[in-house]
Amino acid sequence: MRNRFTNTPTQVVFGLAAASVLLVVACSRTSNEGAPFTPAAPSSSAQRTGFRAAVNVTYDPNGRVAPPNDAWAIVPGTLHATFSPTLGLASDASPAGLRLTMPYPQSRSGEILAARAPVVSVEYVNGRTLRWPALGAFDGVRHRVTVDLPAAMLEHATSVTLALGIDSGKSREEPPGPRYWTGKDWSKTGSIQSGKKTVVLIHGIFSSVESAFPRGGFFTTACPKKIADAEGFQQVLGFDYAWNEPPDSQGKLFADFLKQIVAAKVSSLSIEAHSYGSLVSLAAAPKVGSDATIANLVTMGGPLPLRGTPLAEPKNLWRISMMLGLLAWYYDEPPSVVDRAFNSGMVASLATDSDALKTILTDVKGMSNKPHFVEVAGTEWICFIPGIRSCNYSEETFKKVLVDGSGVQLPWDGVVEKIAANSDDIPDAVATSFPLSHIDLQCDDGVIKWISKQLN
Repeated sequence: MRNRFTNTPTQVVFGLAAASVLLVVACSRTSNEGAPFTPAAPSSSAQRTGFRAAVNVTYDPNGRVAPPNDAWAIVPGTLHATFSPTLGLASDASPAGLRLTMPYPQSRSGEILAARAPVVSVEYVNGRTLRWPALGAFDGVRHRVTVDLPAAMLEHATSVTLALGIDSGKSREEPPGPRYWTGKDWSKTGSIQSGKKTVVLIHGIFSSVESAFPRGGFFTTACPKKIADAEGFQQVLGFDYAWNEPPDSQGKLFADFLKQIVAAKVSSLSIEAHSYGSLVSLAAAPKVGSDATIANLVTMGGPLPLRGTPLAEPKNLWRISMMLGLLAWYYDEPPSVVDRAFNSGMVASLATDSDALKTILTDVKGMSNKPHFVEVAGTEWICFIPGIRSCNYSEETFKKVLVDGSGVQLPWDGVVEKIAANSDDIPDAVATSFPLSHIDLQCDDGVIKWISKQLN
């Protein structure tokens, strides 16, 4: 089911619980081709208990906001709500949040429904503006989108603007398949050399082997070289896969490549996996064959069985949608890749105790030749814009929304909890943690040095 909300209201609703704002604006007109859409006056039946602000709503069919990166474009048309006075939430209230419904042009339906990417901007009394991708319910018949905004993001807000993102067509995804480290760079072509101590590197979400384990530059050593030198590997290989697909399907593809490595008679085979690649690797390992031996399987920041992540629970879908959207912005990925992660079942597979995680763990425990499992966890939030001595823009800004009340247990690395990455479910695993964020684990010198000690 493409619509990630179960409700598709046909009203424009601005609702905050008592001690805040509750205003229902009825709309009887169906929008088309970006025609002006003006909400009617508040209905006489609207609840007025606890009013603390008046809401003024305008729709501009030609309104535009700037896209977050080159992979995104923004469809003309904005819904703008201003509050007078500034919204303030009482400490004893349990506000339900704010609901916005906006029309979109029928002529752009294909692009809009392929991306399903509402963009919300909130302006605050201190002059700050916070923008993020939101979860939306799309009514393809009436050509409207409905977005529910958490009340925690609206404290002291002066206005809210809603727009719709689509793919710009400028993003180019790396084709899936094997990668070969030449000693200087990654190549899509190459050969597997027999008789060599071999490691296979596999990436996580919003990533590829090329970006997760980069070649380095003038002043930095290539990540694959650091791993090979420290851990004594004579051959470094990689595998790129579709991260927004379920782990079982991608695990089968990865297993096929691992079988080729085993058939080439390498002296030993190890896997080092980052993030979601940990689940793909765990799904692949039992499929390689009972006679094949994987010496080591290293996971870094993996949402391991059976914990996965509470963010993938149904009650938290808006949270994980927001997180994946923020990461899409950060990594210059188009919004459709996030929509595919929901539609394919990838997100559902990450839920705690999901059937997908149970299957992976059962298969791993059933292996006759189990690898030596090594687990690395991070404990710091992701910094989107680093400063000289501190972080100028941290993911922790969204803690109140992303984490509080979600069931997530801190510490985490900004994506995966320590309790998951250092899973007790994996048989006889050696585990530790580092004060690093999710995106800093795989090439950190301290992490590589520690892994080397565990493998040797």
